[in-house]
Parts: sequence; structure tokens; C-alpha cells
Amino acid sequence: MGTPTNNLWQLIHSLTPQEKLFFKRDYLKTYNFSGNEPLYLQLFDQVNKQTTYNEQKLLKQLAPGLTLKNISYTKNYLYEQLCEALVIFHNHENQEANIFRSLSLIRIFREKEQYKTALKIWEHAIEQAKEFEHYPLMLQLQEEYRKIQLYNNSNIKYASLSKEYNNISISTEEYLKLIQLQEIHFRAQLLRRKTHFKQTKSEKQLIAQMLTDPLLQSVPEKASFYYMHYYNMAMATLLYMQNNASAYTYAYRAINKWQSSPQHISYDQENYMEVLYIFYYTAILAKDYEHILTVMDHETNARIKGNAKRAYFETIKHLALNRVYNKLADYRAVRLLVNDMKQHASEWEQHINTDLQRTLRLSIGISCFVLQDYDDAYHYVKNALLLFNDDTRKEHYSFAHLFLLLICFEKKDDYLFDLQYKSTYSYFYRHESPLPFEKTILQELNKTYLAKSFKELQKNFTQLQQSLKLTSSDPVQQMVFSMFNVPLWVESKLNRIPYQDWVVKKVKDVLEEKQSA
Repeated sequence: MGTPTNNLWQLIHSLTPQEKLFFKRDYLKTYNFSGNEPLYLQLFDQVNKQTTYNEQKLLKQLAPGLTLKNISYTKNYLYEQLCEALVIFHNHENQEANIFRSLSLIRIFREKEQYKTALKIWEHAIEQAKEFEHYPLMLQLQEEYRKIQLYNNSNIKYASLSKEYNNISISTEEYLKLIQLQEIHFRAQLLRRKTHFKQTKSEKQLIAQMLTDPLLQSVPEKASFYYMHYYNMAMATLLYMQNNASAYTYAYRAINKWQSSPQHISYDQENYMEVLYIFYYTAILAKDYEHILTVMDHETNARIKGNAKRAYFETIKHLALNRVYNKLADYRAVRLLVNDMKQHASEWEQHINTDLQRTLRLSIGISCFVLQDYDDAYHYVKNALLLFNDDTRKEHYSFAHLFLLLICFEKKDDYLFDLQYKSTYSYFYRHESPLPFEKTILQELNKTYLAKSFKELQKNFTQLQQSLKLTSSDPVQQMVFSMFNVPLWVESKLNRIPYQDWVVKKVKDVLEEKQSA
């Protein structure tokens, strides 16, 4: 097995203590070692001690056994042994592996003419396959049932056989619809990955067209878990990209379904993570902040295992809570949460994709700005910009440029503001044509920064307020301002009150209005 030089180091250092113990104590227990351990096990111990991969050091430590001639073979052999051990170690928690094993045993016992044993194993396997909706495996088990009964059970009656067969059978039509829903959801994911809301004309048309698919026209009745999952998630994702708050209805159904069926979370953590992600975004759109807190703290989330999956979950959870606490103006909670995010960000970023890394940095940067920590705000947002090396979340790129300009405005550093203004101007006019609200913010912010008096500042910011009101129906503007409320920031500057204090006042006013009503 050819692998890059540091793959072995990465694999060994990704192992949990339990996996390492299993490899050396249980997986290799059938081997009778006389004298010293085999060379590949000595290599395992030395690589396990290294903080960074150093091949020259390994050659010196394990000389004369390990040489330039045999190191490649020894590394590959150790890598293969570790992979085999990991498969065995995790088989007990892998439902598919267990069903595959049962399928193999059914065939073996059937060929040995031990039909009753084969049927007993089959009965347990089909229940497992049904529980986790392993449709391809159900079809294979269905074929084994047919062979056992038709060719080896002369006493079974036609009615009984037909009834049992139909009970486990999946119709071609049902299976085809499930696959089609999977494809619709996947295409929606790809669009959402590229941009949540700043779509091209053709992308908007594609989203509208996908929503007209016959499979999405009505809520399916008595559908399977995964059929409902893909239906709800396709609807939630597509409607969310249209800035339609009804997306939340479908995301809410999806998260309730998963958290009331925790066995699916243990088995299929990736799909659950996607549900959490879409739920959080649609809940923000629908302004249902309370349920975000409930969902992110739900007891079933403890079923998420492994460093990578925990990193994804913690990132999504902290992003969601950061948005909620900012919306509720709970800045004590924001400060505690952001400190936690700063502490764990580098750890999480080792496991999460670029899109989430970028979103995490922007989230920290926005909160630092609100907390008047402008140096850290600049640091995190600037670093987020460095991660725009792929074709995802383009609306984040334009937002980051504008937000950096706001940060530089607050920092009151003439050189830095001028530098950022030129950079932001260059981005919008060389890479894309700015939307009306983006153009207005860019122009008025520059004029206001250069204002010689508060009266001039008032004039420019009042002009900015009026312009933003004229374009307030723009869905892109609405979504950008849901990340950071630029009009409210302008109000705070006009009232000479820190943004944080102004938001607290506004939230308090809204609550008082509700209570009086």
C-alpha cells in the first residue's frame, strides 16, 4: 500500500489510547514473538513518540534493522496492519459491517445445508437492516431468504412465503424515489456550499426549478426515516436559499425526527451534522432563538463521537450560540462564549473544512467588534479572508471586506483605514460589480471617516441611513445585515453611544413594547 511519507505518522497519532492498546495487546496476540518485537512494531513505538515525523531519526534509532532499503516496506506493512486492526476494532459499532458479516454467514450455512441456522441469522440481520434502513443490504438479504425458502424448505406454503417476502420487500418505485430525493438534496447542498444567498440569476432559476420537482410537492405519508430526512432537508435548504422563513418548518421537522431517533445519530453522524447546520440557519431566519439553545444542548448530542465529529459539532454549536446571544444582546454570555471559541479554534480547525473555519473566524471577529476589541476583530476577520481560496461562500468574502472597513473606522488608524478602503474598493470594482447597498456603504463610510466635524458625520451617516432604507427589500442586504446590523451601528454612531449599549437599549425597548401590548 503506497502512502505519502507522513501518512503513517498521521494515522498513529490519530489513534485513541483504546485503539493503540487493542493493536498491541489484542490484534497481535495470535503472533508468537521470540526475543525482540518485530521491526514494524518497534517502528510503531518510535513513530508514536515523535511530535513531528523524522525519518532520519527513525533510521538511527532502529539501526541496523531499519535501513533505507527496507524502511518503505516496513512502513507500508505497519500501515496495513493498523488498518486491519482498526476495521476489527470498530466492527462491533459498525452496523453495516455486522450485517455484511451476517450475510456471509447466511450464505455459508445455506451452502452447508444448515438452513435453520441460516434462517435464524437472517431474521436478526433483516431486523438490523430495517432499523437502519440499509436498503441495498435489505435487497441482498431478501435474495438469501428467497433461496433458503424456495430451494430448501419444501414445507412452506405459497401464501406464507409471499406474505413474508412482501413484508421485507422494498418496491423499485420506493427505492427509486429515495435515490432521487438524495440527489435533489445533494444538488441543494452544492448550491448552498457555493453561496447561501448571493446567487447568480441562473442559480436562482435552478433553485426555483428544483422546488417544482414532483417529489417535493407534498409531504409524504408514512415514509421511512431517510425518505423523510431527504425530503425535509431538500425543502429546508432550497427555501432557505430563497430567504424564505418557511424553510424552518422543514428543518424543525428534521431535527425533531433525528433527536427522537438517537440510534440514527450514532450510526450516521455526518447527516445529523448537516441537519444541525441547516436548523441553526433557518431558525435564525425565522427568529426562533429559544429552540436553537434547546437543540444545541439536547442530550442526544452526546452520541457524537470522535475528534473530527466533535470538532464539527462544537463549531456549529458555538456559531449558533454566538448568533443567538448577539441577537438577544446577552453580551456577558457572548464574552464567555468568544473566549471559549478563541481557546479551542485552532484545535477545531484541524478537523473542520475551510468553509467552517472561515465562518468560525468571522463569527469571532464580529463578536470582538461588538465587544470593542477591535484589534482581535481585525485579526480574525483578516485571517478569514486568507481562507477564500475555494469557490464557496462568496457572500462571506464581500461581507468580510466591508466589515474590515467598519473595524478600521472604529480603530481610527488613518493609514490602516486608507489601506483597507483601497483594498475593498479594488475588490468590488475589479472582481464584481457591488450591489447598491455595498456601493453606498463603501462611499459613505469613506466620506464620513474624512469628516471634519460631528455635524458633517451626521449628514453623511443620515444619507447612508436613507439610502439603506431604499434598498431594504434586497434579500442579500437583509441576509448580510442579519450577520451584522450595519443600520443599527450607524444609529449608535449618530447617537454617540457604543454599539453594544445601543443594541441592549433597542432589545429592551422591544421587550417593553411586547409587555405593554
